[in-house]
Amino acid sequence: MSALTKLIPNTENLLKQAATMPLSSISSKYILLYFSASWCPPCRGFTPILADFYNKLHKEKNFEVVFVSWDEEEEDHTKYYEKMPWLAIPFEQSDTVKLLANRYSVESIPTLIAIEAETGNVITTSGVSKVREDPEGKNFPWTNKK
Repeated sequence: MSALTKLIPNTENLLKQAATMPLSSISSKYILLYFSASWCPPCRGFTPILADFYNKLHKEKNFEVVFVSWDEEEEDHTKYYEKMPWLAIPFEQSDTVKLLANRYSVESIPTLIAIEAETGNVITTSGVSKVREDPEGKNFPWTNKK
């Protein structure tokens, strides 16, 4: 079992816009879990900032973002995800969303957690503030240390 399969359990495929992508095909060194929802104003404000960060840096810095939706309606999830250039856990996999939220003690959104894909070690749970403080990714991969 790969480290990513352990990191995102009960999931064989992730969404990549209208298509699916096998979890096993992700080769990025870092995974950024993005907990967010369409009904959350701070999330809607941060998503374009994260999209700019992702579009500029994900290849160079070798990371992938995975959207972990807290939307309660599939239509809301789908419309919100259309604005995102990264991967997503399928809406139907609410058990995986709950498991990840519990595993990483996510209590509010937006939350961005950076993880080493190979080991599953958490690099930082403060990804939202790290992206805001370091929009060029000069200090990526960040740590929880100041």
